[in-house]
Amino acid sequence: MENASRDPESEFVHLLVNHQSMIRAFVISLLPGAPEVDDVIQNTNEVLWRKKDEFELGTNFKAWALSIARFQVMAQQQKVRRSKCVMLDDDVLDMLAEEASGLDEQNLNRKMADLQDCIGRLSIKDQELILHRYWKKAGLSDYARATKRSVGALRVALHRIRGSLKTCMEIKQSSVAGKVNS
Repeated sequence: MENASRDPESEFVHLLVNHQSMIRAFVISLLPGAPEVDDVIQNTNEVLWRKKDEFELGTNFKAWALSIARFQVMAQQQKVRRSKCVMLDDDVLDMLAEEASGLDEQNLNRKMADLQDCIGRLSIKDQELILHRYWKKAGLSDYARATKRSVGALRVALHRIRGSLKTCMEIKQSSVAGKVNS
């Protein structure tokens, strides 16, 4: 068996390399559109390497690595909060982390692609509102002034957009489920 002939450090490197795309997809799912994604991934890899002696070969590397990645995302968000930029709320981050860690890489990549496709089907105006509200996590009053719309109208638009995105994702999910069952 190939794995049995490797020393522990080589086996760890093998696990780390094989899980890079999963770690990247996980961090992107928690920091969509954030310019610091690569920094967080690098910090995650540094922590994983420093703590490699704490990892027990044969246990769940994915769960361990994604847990460390989640803490690195939280540390990044703390840094951003101190600089007065607002990111995802902790409860939203926890929800996304829980869902993303339960997905395998293929499903996570498919869901991310599906969401990007659904967002891409929105009008440019709706895409800008989603970007402003959820990726920049900025308040609606400034955006209302900039777009000459009322805050109430923006709230109604967000409700409509979320419904459209949910419907789009459900259609994509059901089409995938239908292909699997066929």
